[in-house]
Amino acid sequence: MLLALDIGNTNTVAGIFDGKNLLHQNRSVTDRDSKAEELADSFENWLKESKVKKEKIKSAIICSVVPPVSGAFKQMVQSLFNIDALILSSELPLPIKIDIDSPEQVGADRIANAVAAFSKYGGECIVVDFGTATNFDIVNKNGDYIGGVLLPGPETSMAELARKAAQLHLVDIEPPENVIGRTTTEALMSGLFFGTVGQVDYMVERIIDEAKFNKPTVIATGGLAEKFVSFSKFIQSTEPDLTLAGLQIISEYNSR
Repeated sequence: MLLALDIGNTNTVAGIFDGKNLLHQNRSVTDRDSKAEELADSFENWLKESKVKKEKIKSAIICSVVPPVSGAFKQMVQSLFNIDALILSSELPLPIKIDIDSPEQVGADRIANAVAAFSKYGGECIVVDFGTATNFDIVNKNGDYIGGVLLPGPETSMAELARKAAQLHLVDIEPPENVIGRTTTEALMSGLFFGTVGQVDYMVERIIDEAKFNKPTVIATGGLAEKFVSFSKFIQSTEPDLTLAGLQIISEYNSR
């Protein structure tokens, strides 16, 4: 069995695979002060709840965009399972080509998403990942990762706006009935929700034009994806486990 760890700025998602099948999944808040011992206790409890014996875990892969905790997770895997986790980066052998100016700068989660999207849908494809940031990652028909777009995610934007504007407050990320808000709360909800939809569709439209794509597959992933999919003109499918799936593919590719 494979343990796949996706360490994000807000949440850490762990998945246990048997072959290509995702058997168990766990989501927790990313704690930048985590220690290996604390993580080991937490994961051991999760394994017991999932009825998975730790001896069954034979390999592990870590995808992290939070360098301060990457070492703690690697130590946890070593101490709990007695295996060396594979750390995802652009330097690993990959089933796609990273064709950008500075490959070492691309986030590990973005690599995993691109690999999974191309593996399932082929090129041309665009992944929209709704998280702390909203990421757009693009793979052409040859399986080349050709770059992307990064912008603040809706929760990040809302938190920063509420912090800087004394008379504004946090609101839920939900679609209001009308675009024109008749209260401050409704106006904030509209701007946050429909503004995000507008950003996404405009960016996808520009990406298609610039990359000279014909009929790309546009895939949404990330914790907030389901909220926006039905409002977008371009998003065709939702893959909530896309990053974990990419990690499984990359782990298998490196075990050959």
